[in-house]
Amino acid sequence: MSDPVREAREARKRGDLFGAYDIAARAIADGNPSEDLKHEQALALARMGDTERALSLYHSHGLDCSDDPDKRALGARLLKDRGIEAGSQEELASAYYAYRRIFEETGDSYPGINAASLALLTGQTDEARRLASDILKLPNVAQPKDYYCGATRGEALLILGDVAAATEALREATGLPGANFGDQAGTLRQLRLVADAAGIGEAERETLLDSIRPPSAFHYVGHIFMADEAAERRLKERISAILDERKAGHAFGSAAAGADIIIAETVLDRGGELHIVLPCATEDFIAQSVRPAGEAWVARFEAVLARARRVSFATEMEFVNDPSLFAYGAAVAMGMARLRAQHLATRCFQLALWDGSPGGPVGTAADVRLWRDHGGETVVVAPEGVDRDYPRPPAGDPPPFPRRLASILFTDYAGYSQLTESALPAFDSEVMGRISAVLTAHDGAVIAANTWGDALHAVVDGAGPGADVALELQRTLMEVDPALLGLPPDQGGMRIAVHYGSVYETTDRITGRPNYQGTEVSRAARIEPVTPPNTVYVTESFAAMLALYAPERFRCRYVGRIDLAKKCGTFPMYRLTAREGRR
Repeated sequence: MSDPVREAREARKRGDLFGAYDIAARAIADGNPSEDLKHEQALALARMGDTERALSLYHSHGLDCSDDPDKRALGARLLKDRGIEAGSQEELASAYYAYRRIFEETGDSYPGINAASLALLTGQTDEARRLASDILKLPNVAQPKDYYCGATRGEALLILGDVAAATEALREATGLPGANFGDQAGTLRQLRLVADAAGIGEAERETLLDSIRPPSAFHYVGHIFMADEAAERRLKERISAILDERKAGHAFGSAAAGADIIIAETVLDRGGELHIVLPCATEDFIAQSVRPAGEAWVARFEAVLARARRVSFATEMEFVNDPSLFAYGAAVAMGMARLRAQHLATRCFQLALWDGSPGGPVGTAADVRLWRDHGGETVVVAPEGVDRDYPRPPAGDPPPFPRRLASILFTDYAGYSQLTESALPAFDSEVMGRISAVLTAHDGAVIAANTWGDALHAVVDGAGPGADVALELQRTLMEVDPALLGLPPDQGGMRIAVHYGSVYETTDRITGRPNYQGTEVSRAARIEPVTPPNTVYVTESFAAMLALYAPERFRCRYVGRIDLAKKCGTFPMYRLTAREGRR
């Protein structure tokens, strides 16, 4: 029998916050009453930075009334997170008092060290040092036997200003029982705040943080080539050396013959975490990017997929002789690497087995350019000694219609079917009028739009502009008072769903207007019905594109794996918001 508490905890500890949330949410939905499970669900959201949803679950699950001080301490942690996000000294002070009360009740080092750090962050330096000194005297902290006690010792020493001793204590903590990447990421975020409040210099600060930083995430890419045992052995040695130097352990990329597969094999053989992102349907991908370099690569492709932590698809559509799908798949993998680095509070880079040639619009050189153009660092390994003269697959006929990548947006208004005839004019002016104003304001980016009843379908050029349109629609439509439409206060509100993908660009044969169609349009349409009112849900591919193209402007917080409408499968979904201070 499965143990969802253990499974959720293990996923969280290895830094897979998405997985931890999904496991807990499924078990709770199936009727599992475990308080530990509810704690894991709320904690996963807290670690992902979704403070308000975590607080909501914390209270609705009754964790604020728990007999377990660790579970009550989650509420104090969420108050702290909210205070940090809002820059509110009042919220931070509330979190300090909450932690201190639990520490005084229990003598437990966890709320104690958090109270000490918050005292420092709120300018109570003497109180912070007093608490830190008291915590260092606790037997479990003076001689730590597990990760949390070791990390607590390091944090207390940092508050007291002994950076060298704190760095050594933290390094030792990573070797103690219970050490894991997820918890290290949480500690690292806390230490960064404490170090800044304590005025630690940049060089000392980075050395301190490196002592506990989780392994880096990276995107990998490279040339396809024929199998060659000797050349591959040399390349794997160089790849391993780079991964050692970079302390890298979370890999995101494709699984083409040659560079992709040997990097994937190297990561797996080292015990790293491999995430494969395929750009199209599996059999089409094999035909285009695996089998042409030799049948032996097909078995190796299947082997790395079987051993990967996760295999996902930028799109599951057929190849349809559209090379841009490969560029899109690479971009999604890049964004996913950055999302993982954000969750683990660690570094992110690109590893390219690349001969340095400029290449064309699709391929290794193009992927390197894209990464660098958006502020990324690329580590290049020259694939010396490999044979790239493999028989390319025939080009095939081009798609019957032009294709492009775009944001695909669907909305509808909850409660529309309940409107009376007399309310429809108000709906037209208040809701559809506002939608029209938003689309007009973004006329340069909106390349198609259509409405029927309360629904809107729009196609927007680019992920960032798509996010702008969605969030502006959300803001302006939340100003509509449901009472104007004859609806109760708790009803009404626009559901907004956004996807990103490759679509056919056509002309509607009925209206004569531009139209966009394809597999990804159909998928986007299935997201809107499962989106809560007044909320923007986006797909993982859309979240990945924002992480690559506009990470400073938007936040995509994980919601969970959601069953789409009309039995179209279960997919990971995110809630889109603007970053603080951005509109």
